[in-house]
Amino acid sequence: MDARVGSWRLVLRESFWFIPAVTTLLVVALAVVLVRLDRTLRFDQRSDLPWWLFGGGPEGIRAVLSTIAGTTITVTGVVFSITIVALQLASSQFSPLVLRTFRADRGNQIVLGFFIATFTYSLLVLRSVLSPEQGSEGFVPVIATTGAIALALVSVTLLIYFIHHAARSIQASTIIERASNDTLALIRHLFPEDIGEPGESYPSSALPRSSATVIVAEIGGYFQAVDGDTLFDLSEEQTLTVHVERIPGDYVLPGSVLATVWPKTSVDQEMEEKVRSAFLIGPERTLQSDVELGIRQISDIAIKALSPGINDPTTAMLCIDRLSEALVQLGRRQRPSHVRTGGDGDVRVALIGPSFAHLVDVAFSQIRQYGARDATLGAHLAATLGRIAAMVPPGRREPFVRHAHLMVESARAELSSGSDVVRVEHAAAWTHQVDKPDADPSFSGAYSRPSSDATLLEHEASR
Repeated sequence: MDARVGSWRLVLRESFWFIPAVTTLLVVALAVVLVRLDRTLRFDQRSDLPWWLFGGGPEGIRAVLSTIAGTTITVTGVVFSITIVALQLASSQFSPLVLRTFRADRGNQIVLGFFIATFTYSLLVLRSVLSPEQGSEGFVPVIATTGAIALALVSVTLLIYFIHHAARSIQASTIIERASNDTLALIRHLFPEDIGEPGESYPSSALPRSSATVIVAEIGGYFQAVDGDTLFDLSEEQTLTVHVERIPGDYVLPGSVLATVWPKTSVDQEMEEKVRSAFLIGPERTLQSDVELGIRQISDIAIKALSPGINDPTTAMLCIDRLSEALVQLGRRQRPSHVRTGGDGDVRVALIGPSFAHLVDVAFSQIRQYGARDATLGAHLAATLGRIAAMVPPGRREPFVRHAHLMVESARAELSSGSDVVRVEHAAAWTHQVDKPDADPSFSGAYSRPSSDATLLEHEASR
């Protein structure tokens, strides 16, 4: 998919205006259609109305529509206020990075949109009501008014839903779950990533040795994504080799290098603009291609929970559990090829990305540092590292062993109680087995776990 289309989809998904705007436009069309239908059928002149239609004179219809319009716009203000309070609470107590999960919440967007739509619909139908003195016969939109009542009843149902949804949405477990689900969805999308024909990992010697053109950024901002398909097609058409020098999530300064293009003789100013336009640079990091951001937002919630002002290690342990799920997914998936070759076998697009060890560092380094004085959290982190290591290929276990050793060192330095230090050391005892060449890859005997879980580890490690 075109990266710019994906970027727009992400913007619309995280906006508070798109769904309300679409809903409002739909009810505007509905109001026009139903009023026109009323003018055609003239139910207001019949005495035998169907039971489901609202009957009444112009003044009664005006009162009903005015009540619906006034009530819904008032409740809309309350809904919006509650949403803003939830945003402020999430930003101050968890992390500003999780605000995008609130903005992208479909429940909030639909409730807000439906209330605005009901208000707009009622106003449009209200303006069509005519008393006899205003027209030769007067006009009462019976069908359209019944529609307004139906929308009001649905709005009441959505209000009950919203109260429940708002109360649940500010729970720590719910916020962490949303951030985790977004990260897992991004991992499934990016690993592997299809751009051109996949090639093998390349050494630096595989790149051309001739003189190259350096493409620099004209504006500053965060590198959000690269339009890989466009870049590959352009390189294949012009027989170019493009080496992307940035990782999604990097902050790009004006004049800094975005890409290197070979051969230099084939790159003019127009070609530079085409290559530069394939890079999406914006004011903030997004979850379009930045898997590090997905991991960091969960880690930031844990760090905030460990701050002295909040002091909530339980929430931090929930984050560790969710991070372990994401890292197991990452560890088991094949890393996308860094090189895309053309039909002639030559390198066309060469990409770089964060290493697995770097993503593990992003996940656990700060949690380990800020949680070193909590023995329970330290033991939980050390044991969780062992569980992850048991489920990833042997070649990707080193970062977990290293962090477990660092956790033990931090515990020895920060904890005053010897028994607390022993707890952390026992939880990290699995590292002694994995360091041995003939170690059991399941590490099942390294820490106390039920036999069923040990069997699961052996099964997962053998996959």
